[in-house]
Amino acid sequence: MSEETLWVKDVEMGKMVGLTPTAQDDLGSITFAMLPKVGKEIKIGDPIVELEAEKAVVEYDSPVTGVVVSINEEAEKNPKLLDEKDAWLYIVK
Repeated sequence: MSEETLWVKDVEMGKMVGLTPTAQDDLGSITFAMLPKVGKEIKIGDPIVELEAEKAVVEYDSPVTGVVVSINEEAEKNPKLLDEKDAWLYIVK
């Protein structure tokens, strides 16, 4: 399921994780985002992100292992940003 809902991209800081267009379509307009804390150690399959939207409330499992080094703080404050193309959630190193 993660491959259909979350993408992973190599970036300078590590691995960036974001929402696929499929996940965005399934959710509809996102109204709330609970992202992991910076410094949190995670493993593949750990529940990591919770999103509330007009069509569903979903908890996503991490597709990567590592330590969270950055989160999309702007999206946490303004979840509508996660409706945009290439919306990212967090970066793991």
